[in-house]
Amino acid sequence: MDIQLLNRVDADVVKTVFRNVDGSGSVTTGFGVCLVAAGASINGVAAVKSTAATWRGFVGVSESDVAINAYGTAITHGYAGSVQLSNVGSSLTVTRGDTLIPGAVAGTFFSSLTSEAISTLLYKFSYSATTPVALSALADSYVAAVIRAI
Repeated sequence: MDIQLLNRVDADVVKTVFRNVDGSGSVTTGFGVCLVAAGASINGVAAVKSTAATWRGFVGVSESDVAINAYGTAITHGYAGSVQLSNVGSSLTVTRGDTLIPGAVAGTFFSSLTSEAISTLLYKFSYSATTPVALSALADSYVAAVIRAI
């Protein structure tokens, strides 16, 4: 775990290392990652792309593209400049301050949860720090977000 030293200029950020053991491919920059919570891969480092089913192991958002069986870092707490939103099949408005939850595609996020329901995510969540240019049925989009996974 990497915790930056206190400073007055940058927001506090906590990062953690993970190993991509997701058999479906690489973890892309801005994808959510969850520690493996079942099977032989449980070791506190092995991780897969986040989904609603794996959310209890959510540890953050990948800072870079990470190939299968490679290591990378995830922003576990603090500001992430790139978080991928999910194309959910229709136009969707995500605005600054919206709570982001696991999207339709593994690793992605979308917003459909009230702040009062955060307990359903075990208090592990992120919220949008920017409003995307456009999120339509045709494409995914990125936003900056604040991550709260610890």
